[in-house]
Amino acid sequence: MIHRFLHILAASLLVFGAGRPAAAADLPPPTVFDGAYQGLLVGALAGSATGYLFARSDTWNKSGGWKPVAYGAGIGAITGSVLGLTLGIVDMAQRKPGRNAYVMRDALYGAGLGAVLGGIAGGLGALASKKGEYILLGGSIGALTGTCGGIAVGFVEGYRKFSASVAAVEQSDGSVSFVPAVAGRF
Repeated sequence: MIHRFLHILAASLLVFGAGRPAAAADLPPPTVFDGAYQGLLVGALAGSATGYLFARSDTWNKSGGWKPVAYGAGIGAITGSVLGLTLGIVDMAQRKPGRNAYVMRDALYGAGLGAVLGGIAGGLGALASKKGEYILLGGSIGALTGTCGGIAVGFVEGYRKFSASVAAVEQSDGSVSFVPAVAGRF
């Protein structure tokens, strides 16, 4: 019963978490807590995957065999929220809002894509070996790999989109002075 509930919960997280966001013009500016909520979802998914890797199928029939998945989801959700909140505070302190959204968005998309591709790879392994547990194993490994890759890509993408530089500006008297400038690519 609990095993089936965990499957439904993991599938729900993938379906509802990987939804397409609204257009940027429709959204209010990001807040510090937006990243915390996205981090909660990413962390719960990655934590559940980690917990499953510790539990695996040989402990499901024992009493409390599901506990590593529950602990992983809880610890992952807390850790993801703290990461998202920290990145939001850093963005706010540097007065460059929006970079946090790249990290959390790419982590979420990476986790979803990794879980799907890992599940497919695990399904192929399950077909060859007749062990259905390989689907969950592949999905768990894929979710962890995708989350880590998404975070890395998000950091790179977020910091490349916003860059500060110094620009030469001609004054009214004909002299040139250098002023700070911010550039963004969309």
